Amino acid sequence: MALVPYHPLAPQTFAWSLPAALQLIRERRNVHNTFCTSRNHTAAWNQVANNIFMATGFVCTADQCRNKWNALKRGYENMARLYAENPQNLPLASPNNFDQACFTEMSDEFWGPRSN
Repeated sequence: MALVPYHPLAPQTFAWSLPAALQLIRERRNVHNTFCTSRNHTAAWNQVANNIFMATGFVCTADQCRNKWNALKRGYENMARLYAENPQNLPLASPNNFDQACFTEMSDEFWGPRSN
């Protein structure tokens, strides 16, 4: 009888849930002043990640929060161009589900031009 070699399962890919993404937006808004007044954002992103876990049970790292935040900002800006009929004629992309679902939550100016 031949032995079958063991192959461990591939690790699951990380994916944001919509409730966690919405909580990310709220938590990022709560620490907005820190991002405007400090150059070192590591502690703020750690706080955001911890608060997301406490509020939703969703486990994410500070880097994952930062990366998702940047993706949400790009999606918001794309949706805003679509709604404004793209007056600057910038490249557009088809909005994804997160862009559409998070647009209203992102629509205030808390993350405006000074934000990172």
